Amino acid sequence: MVGEYNQGKSEATGHGNASRLGERTRRAWDALVAAKLHDERSDVEGVKLKRGEVAYFSIGAGLVEPRRAEASAVTDTGLFVVTNQRCVFVGSKRNTEWAYSKLLEYSLEGEAVAMFTVSNRQKTTGVTYAVDVEPQIGATIAAAIARFHGEAEHAELVNKLEQDHQRAFAEWEEAGSHAPPTA
Repeated sequence: MVGEYNQGKSEATGHGNASRLGERTRRAWDALVAAKLHDERSDVEGVKLKRGEVAYFSIGAGLVEPRRAEASAVTDTGLFVVTNQRCVFVGSKRNTEWAYSKLLEYSLEGEAVAMFTVSNRQKTTGVTYAVDVEPQIGATIAAAIARFHGEAEHAELVNKLEQDHQRAFAEWEEAGSHAPPTA
């Protein structure tokens, strides 16, 4: 999931490589910060939160539904919200929720797509969102689901993301860059 980013190397200069490593380090840092789930809100415009539910992240997104032969299509646009109990999509045509208590599996496919399989639906559905915030959203989804299953699972995920950031930072430092990648 997080940390599997492209690390292409520039043959022309070490600076190109340092720049790419700096971007990987920044993305790892963004994922780590998001996974700690510090940004809790008790209200989100357009979404009625349940008793005890808090929102961690909300963003404009597209609803993704599978079509023929494994192809998926965006069928609606609206607001995607990650909470401590579920992920919710509120669109102009329809609303969809993926309750963690009914979650069979989820995947953070490729670039900026999250797909969910829940027990009360036959088809896998999901959302697509802006690529530039993919590390934060992917980490927030994974962390919210992990926290739902218990603090130990959440702590393990945060630890894994912290190790990923430390590895990326060490590689970036070794490449010889001098500007902080998280700035």
